[in-house]
Amino acid sequence: MVLSNPTGIFTSPCFPNNYPNNQACKWTIRAPSGYIIQITFVDFDIEEASGCTYDHINLDTGDKKDSYCGMTAKGLSFNSSRNEMIVTFTSDFSIQKKGFNATYTRIAVSLKNQKVIIPQYLDSDSVSLANSVQVPDLNQFTLCFEARANNSNNYEWKAFSYGDSSVEFFSFGKTKQGHFIFISDSKCSLNDALNIGPDEDIFTETFEELCIVWDSSSGIVGINVKGMYKTVHCLDTYKKVIPGNGKLVLSSDREDTSPLPGDMYNFRLWNFTMNSQSLFNLTCDEKGNIIDWENDFWSIPTTFLKAENNLSCGSYLVPLPTVEPTSCATTGSLCREIHLKNTSGGLCCTSFQTNSVVQLTGLILNLQVS
Repeated sequence: MVLSNPTGIFTSPCFPNNYPNNQACKWTIRAPSGYIIQITFVDFDIEEASGCTYDHINLDTGDKKDSYCGMTAKGLSFNSSRNEMIVTFTSDFSIQKKGFNATYTRIAVSLKNQKVIIPQYLDSDSVSLANSVQVPDLNQFTLCFEARANNSNNYEWKAFSYGDSSVEFFSFGKTKQGHFIFISDSKCSLNDALNIGPDEDIFTETFEELCIVWDSSSGIVGINVKGMYKTVHCLDTYKKVIPGNGKLVLSSDREDTSPLPGDMYNFRLWNFTMNSQSLFNLTCDEKGNIIDWENDFWSIPTTFLKAENNLSCGSYLVPLPTVEPTSCATTGSLCREIHLKNTSGGLCCTSFQTNSVVQLTGLILNLQVS
């Protein structure tokens, strides 16, 4: 049986009663790309034997395969090395035990499946560009990111800041006068391009993508948001250069301005300009050639990361329908009557535990032993 819900529970046949003899059960747990699987054995009691040669659980985590029996796995968690884990349970013709009760969940490992909760205080553990990523001098750029705001009543904030320890080179934010972009000591109002008043906020409680394009040869800044592209003349940025090798933080690194009170996602930077048509056609597969929304580009404490299922460039897996058995006696086609020699156990079907989030089941295949 394939289990593809975000979280769930699966058990050995008839748990919490003893499992029957001569059973072969298999669960394939899958998640979208960019996730791994973690299972935890809440309860575990299987016939013990040297080398687990009789009743046993097999775990295929992708990079290794291990067998467990007795009570060795109780309370333990196991992670897969990929977005799939295969669990098999086998019982022979003799000793029966209580079996196991296991939970599973998916864990996001790719930034494509995670947003950043913007830190609301200055700290050395800020959300920043990795030290291995070097930003070159920029005389033009295209920058795209998504953000949402928790509190639209905050009139002054910065979404990001780039500079060195003493000087800010580049930032985007909002004051009581409206939204602005700061480039090499020049501050330029974006209100005309955004077509909103100074009291309004471009970011609301739902994610909005904003793209900013700048070319020093003209001093023109282009803004693409809500399906519209407009430009403003920022003449003070004419022939300016944004110095390289600075530090980029997704927050404000200045005490006089608060960070954007919200979340950010899919921050990408290119060292060339895109026209309006290119921005309209921009897809998740277009990687920023200077900065991209991938793990290697960032240094982000896990406390500021949160996985979500509805991110625009996240990966998805449509859950497969599962059957909901109500008891050992009413599992219908999930169990077959077996006729075995040298067996001491009676017939029993599979009982599965469910939670309010997901309904789970496993498919039991009966072994015929000669």
